[in-house]
Amino acid sequence: METLEELIARAKKNEEIARNLFDIEVAILNIAETKTFLEHLLSVVTDKFNIAFGWYSVIDNTHNRPLINALRESDDLARRWVAVNSVEYLEATKGCRKPLLDHAQLSRFFLLTPPDLRTKIRSIAILPLLLEGRIAGSLNLADITQDRYRSDKESFFLKQLSVKASLCLSAVVAREKVAYLATRDPLTQLKNRREMEDTLERELSRVARHGSPLGLAFIDCDDFKQVNDSYGHDIGDEYLKHVAGCLNSLLRKTDMAFRFAGDEFVLLLPNQDGQGAIQMAERIQQYLHENPLVIDEVMVPVRISIGAASTDQIPELSARALLKYADNRLYEQKRQRKAGPSLAESAPQSSFPEFE
Repeated sequence: METLEELIARAKKNEEIARNLFDIEVAILNIAETKTFLEHLLSVVTDKFNIAFGWYSVIDNTHNRPLINALRESDDLARRWVAVNSVEYLEATKGCRKPLLDHAQLSRFFLLTPPDLRTKIRSIAILPLLLEGRIAGSLNLADITQDRYRSDKESFFLKQLSVKASLCLSAVVAREKVAYLATRDPLTQLKNRREMEDTLERELSRVARHGSPLGLAFIDCDDFKQVNDSYGHDIGDEYLKHVAGCLNSLLRKTDMAFRFAGDEFVLLLPNQDGQGAIQMAERIQQYLHENPLVIDEVMVPVRISIGAASTDQIPELSARALLKYADNRLYEQKRQRKAGPSLAESAPQSSFPEFE
């Protein structure tokens, strides 16, 4: 039986652990991005509890894609996570939703452990992380001693940590999804018009501060109505997704593509003057001309008009002036096409083919 002094010491230790858990919860509660959440959670847990080794194991599936993407983007966690398939994870943990402590059979967690730690650890705690009620993986803590995470030790506080981390993780991912959907076009997955307007204002502020130009390209799909009329709206949707995918493949890392409305797209091209914006527009037209939409072995031509503009071509530095200039250039190109073929139309074009 414990003495009074031992009971007091245990109570003080438990109070300290509870206080640390509270500090952790406060630290991670209002984080808005998954990457930041995962970085901060691991950092604060290892710091508060003096953990020798900490890392994540994540089941690699579609449901957990937000976690995988966030971990891949994080430099801080580059060597502190592993991806495993669901079979490997379930074999190691038996699908348990409570913390697992072990010091005697560490080999069962071999695939859940980063290669550089497999020979260093002598005891381990596996804290399940649930995302929207489903096991997504685990937060793993390990030590060089066998005693810290012995399998016969009490895991009450580790369970609390596991539950709090899971609840906060689900909340972060949910908030990030809402924020993503609010700024994205659901069909093409490009950023939407509202996001374009906000981004354009920020970029124009950068131009005003630093004097570097900003290019803009206004894109209109010339034959979109004909595609819809000939093939139906499902193929029309595929047409727009094809254009969006081609735009993303051609842009630099600093460039941004947006779906403006209907069959219209806008590109923002930082540090591009008028000539650079024109060259980008010509390259896009040529690429789409050479890469039609192919569905069921039928090629659907993609014909676009582009109005290119830059801040060095407008009298006043405003979003309205830049968009208006690009829009005028776009319709000037359409008028010129009625008189003669452009670069992207220099080769003969057949009429729209029929599906079998």
